[in-house]
Amino acid sequence: MTQSFDLSTTFVHLRDGGDAEPVEITPSFWSGSAARKVHDRLVGAVDFTSAKDLHASMQEMHPLADEVLILVSGAVDVNLEEAGVERTIALESGQAAIVPRGVWHRLVMRRPGRLLFINSRTDMQSRSHKTR
Repeated sequence: MTQSFDLSTTFVHLRDGGDAEPVEITPSFWSGSAARKVHDRLVGAVDFTSAKDLHASMQEMHPLADEVLILVSGAVDVNLEEAGVERTIALESGQAAIVPRGVWHRLVMRRPGRLLFINSRTDMQSRSHKTR
């Protein structure tokens, strides 16, 4: 694709061999066979204006690759569960964090904004966050 596009509606699949291809985000992307499709790495963006736009009540884990989170604008807390204890990384506009592979995490909005991510959806898992 040699034209511009919005990363919140069209992600980019970065293949291990070096190719990059657009992936249109449709409702079926998040469920069914499209959700199980192997994507070496995906680059995308999420615009968030409320807590429901992020996954504050759901934890996710990427077992095969680290996830890179780059906060373009706004403010979020990246809550990592390590050895059964939650640790928070506070991100402000322009900051980034790396979530190690295999670490359960969730995102909590502090101020609306835009988040850029690079991750692998291959074997990604999610679960409800257990409140303590």
